[in-house]
Amino acid sequence: MMRILIFLIFAVAACAPSASSASTAIDAQGVKRAITTARDGEIVTIAAGRYDIGEVKIRRNLTLIGTGEVVLFSSALVEKGLLNSLPGVSLRVENITFKGARSTDRNGAGIRHDGEHLTVIGSVFEDNENGILATGAATGHITVYGSSFINNGYGDGYSHGIYVSSGASLEIIAAKFSGTRIGHHIKSLAARTDIRFSTLDDAGGRSSYAVDVSKGGDVTIRDNTIIQASDGDNAAIINYDLSRGGKATRLAIINNHIINHHPNGVLLRNAAPISPELTGNTLINEGRGKLATP
Repeated sequence: MMRILIFLIFAVAACAPSASSASTAIDAQGVKRAITTARDGEIVTIAAGRYDIGEVKIRRNLTLIGTGEVVLFSSALVEKGLLNSLPGVSLRVENITFKGARSTDRNGAGIRHDGEHLTVIGSVFEDNENGILATGAATGHITVYGSSFINNGYGDGYSHGIYVSSGASLEIIAAKFSGTRIGHHIKSLAARTDIRFSTLDDAGGRSSYAVDVSKGGDVTIRDNTIIQASDGDNAAIINYDLSRGGKATRLAIINNHIINHHPNGVLLRNAAPISPELTGNTLINEGRGKLATP
């Protein structure tokens, strides 16, 4: 792969409170140009800075890597997301913060993935209406590793930390979710969902389900820490059903550390014809009621 390195002379200045709007605009335009003109399969390396990029449509397979602290945001409403990977495109993102995405339909995403495969490593999604919204190919694989999702969600229950509405698989490893507003930390309609070594903390977000799987499939939730707030929007921590179609294949909830503050807390709402595997979980009930298991 070829590598495009963006050396922006105003990158440091853009981080400073005294930076002029002209300097920021020049920097942001440089980032947008590098992404939109990169050839298929290239790596775009972005220098440290804060970039008001608006919405960037990605039409070719790319890797985007931030060096130092890179923050992408939009001072204006976006149509779909700060980055929008178009159909057929595979995208890899490393070490980038996506912040404050808003859209007219209350569904603005840090990354809106309408393409094939998406890989996100060591990145942060903060204060967006959706952290990641993936609506791409049924054959697509979504992988998230070592990333954080903080205070995402519009607050109406229809936007989430991560929402995968189609795809062959969603794999989340060593991620952190905190303070998702009313919506779910993770909502997956993928054929396979695998969540491991992650933290899902309602914090002050009144999150709904920690994990919502409403198209069945093969689901593994293993070795995570899950903390449910006392005023969570749903009493259940995990939901598995077939309300969006699909087939109940497998549900394994193994070796998780679960802390419940909700007075009616329930570990699992299982509305599908399947017997879940529930082994090795540590359940700590700090709510007034009894933390129920199926």
